[in-house]
Amino acid sequence: MPIARAPEGAQGPDGPLGTVRDLERYAGWLARGAGPARVREGVKAIGAALANDGDVLAAVQELQAEVDKLGSGGVAGLLRQALRTLRVDLDEKALGERDR
Repeated sequence: MPIARAPEGAQGPDGPLGTVRDLERYAGWLARGAGPARVREGVKAIGAALANDGDVLAAVQELQAEVDKLGSGGVAGLLRQALRTLRVDLDEKALGERDR
């Protein structure tokens, strides 16, 4: 995935960790069931990958696949937007580390 500049105001207020907190909140709003449970597990995997310098991109891609299965309703839209913001946050983080 190419690194892109963040549109003005697109970055999460607390960077990637703040966006993961948003994802956790939205995932908690989902109904119970196997699909929503996989979404919640995917969010946890992203948080763990960030905390342990793991493969965040793979975790984001897996979560995106699960969110895409949810359909187009309300919470799914919030999750998609938060995933887009997370990608911008991660791109900004990568740019900052590359400039060091």
